[in-house]
Amino acid sequence: MFNRRSFCQATVLASGALALASSQLANAAAVLATRGQTLTEVASLDWLCNAVALTSTGRMFVGLPRWPGFEKTPSIAEVLADGSLKPFPGGDWNHWSPGKSASRALVKINTIHIFDDDTLWAIDQGVDAGPNGINDGQKILQFDTRTGKLLRSIVLPPSVLPAGANLNDLRLDSEHAYLTDSGLGAIIIVNLKTGVALRRLADHQSTKMSPERRPIGEGGQPLLKSDGSDLQVHADPIEISPDGQWLYYQALTGPLWRVSTAALRDIQVTEKKLAEHIEFVYDTGALTGTAIDSAGNLYLGEYDKPRITVLAPDGSLNVLAQDPRLWNPDAMVISDQRELYIPVPQSARMASNRGPGGVSALQVPFKIYKLALPASLGAREVVPAVAGKPLQGVLS
Repeated sequence: MFNRRSFCQATVLASGALALASSQLANAAAVLATRGQTLTEVASLDWLCNAVALTSTGRMFVGLPRWPGFEKTPSIAEVLADGSLKPFPGGDWNHWSPGKSASRALVKINTIHIFDDDTLWAIDQGVDAGPNGINDGQKILQFDTRTGKLLRSIVLPPSVLPAGANLNDLRLDSEHAYLTDSGLGAIIIVNLKTGVALRRLADHQSTKMSPERRPIGEGGQPLLKSDGSDLQVHADPIEISPDGQWLYYQALTGPLWRVSTAALRDIQVTEKKLAEHIEFVYDTGALTGTAIDSAGNLYLGEYDKPRITVLAPDGSLNVLAQDPRLWNPDAMVISDQRELYIPVPQSARMASNRGPGGVSALQVPFKIYKLALPASLGAREVVPAVAGKPLQGVLS
């Protein structure tokens, strides 16, 4: 049912259940744990930050999700030279509150990205309608970082984003957006030239979080909902290989898979046939954030340890950074200067993620760090401009 690769050492058990992630990822990386790099603090924020994005000129934007306890954030902001925050894109976009229209407002931003054309992309999960509802205002947004102008807003139909679905993250190639649905588990592809959207792998185990793989974090604390049950986060991290041929993805607690992007996009490939294009990559544990570089190295922000490991194309695993300041690193990015930027939202320390009567363990202010990548690793992955020419070429 799945292709196997020599890329990894982990195996799929005969029963179809996967080995617990604590073995492979932890043991393989522990051997190389002394190869850490020095962290440099680049921002200190009062608001919880789970994503950072950089323009080619070095402007830094942050994603400030309206998670429980942080409902008054501006959602997206630029970090100015003095460390202060300037809401982006400005105006009514940053001032949503319950009862207001969600169509032209930042409601519940889950992530932001700036790719090579210097436009800013954001995933807005909209107003939470619960597991049986369709979130009002759930959308994909693209903004001009120089003017704040909205370039596009994509609202997906119920056939692609049904009740209970939650957009989580996205990556681009020159014509398509690839997104994960962490609410129900699926991969979504949007053709950015035609507007056609597809929902794929919605019934495949690779996009689902297995109840047997519990998210256990700092101090053995499980990730729990207010009723005491495990928080189920289905398809979550996502990356595209430098050649654009493979999409890497996993549910929160792993393992890591990849699938052919050409097969994903091809409507002639049935769901049954699409499963034949899925490859098992590595028996990862829970990951809170990922990145990929131009050499195809995958950067893994671990949930159960304060560290970032690097999974190379040959299957080797190295610890890039291990530090008590790195609990739950989230959406990482690589700058043009070959520095890895790491936002640390400490999501597992939130009271709302610690079960009935959960007590916050957050340490404020919230930090963003960076570290220089060793010469043995790659650089920033190239993402061709989707909106046409890069902004530098069309704006004075």
